[in-house]
Amino acid sequence: MEFIVFLLFGIYFTNFVAGMDRNMNLSDDSLISQQTQIDFLVQKVSELSHTLELQGFEIDDLRKENQDLIQTVSEMKRTHCPSQAVTKDSGNKADINLEGNSARQHPGIIRKERLLVPLPQTTTPLPKENVIAFYAYMSGDFPNPGASHTLIYDTVITNEGNGYHSATGSFIAPQTGFYVFSWTMRLANGEYHRAELVHNHKVMGVAYLYAPTGDHMVSDVVVFHVNQGDDVFVRTQTGANNGDIESGFGGRSSFTGWKLN
Repeated sequence: MEFIVFLLFGIYFTNFVAGMDRNMNLSDDSLISQQTQIDFLVQKVSELSHTLELQGFEIDDLRKENQDLIQTVSEMKRTHCPSQAVTKDSGNKADINLEGNSARQHPGIIRKERLLVPLPQTTTPLPKENVIAFYAYMSGDFPNPGASHTLIYDTVITNEGNGYHSATGSFIAPQTGFYVFSWTMRLANGEYHRAELVHNHKVMGVAYLYAPTGDHMVSDVVVFHVNQGDDVFVRTQTGANNGDIESGFGGRSSFTGWKLN
């Protein structure tokens, strides 16, 4: 009987100790979690304190700048806003009598200074002979041009300087300078072409378009230096090309350019 009591007491004591261990482990975990949270909060407080310190410095700087601005405005008002009597003078000048404190204290003294009044600026139009610009488009579809074929834009809308020649599709520069050129190509229903801009037989730009279905358009723009007498034109590129080049009310295949002044 005593043995059974002793055995039961041993089992109870063992379970009690195990429970205490579990509670201590839970307490340790809880303490670690709380310490982690405390460390995080301390770090945040430190960061906020640093931010507030920086903002305090910025506020002090802004206050100083504001005071400097107020002082500058006061100086400008004091030096630039006396009683003024303005009389016109020849050309683009005017006389101003400035009656400040000195004049009020000494009525016999009048300060007279010169104020330069700017004349209104006007834009001088360029002489017409210096304007070079052209714009032309295809009056209709260009039938299957194939490869390396110069494209002809036969309908001329603008040709200031007479540099564009509709019979050959070539622009011959009347003057030396930097020019802007742009060309547009319209294709439809399975057509594909590469249209390249050529300057003295040197390719300066290429516009490629494939139109699997329906109408499509592509354009390109280039800027480069051209000497007087150089020719610039658009042609199809060597290689695979297929179909007509479209041009009509639905979209114009065109060629344009102008000189930068």
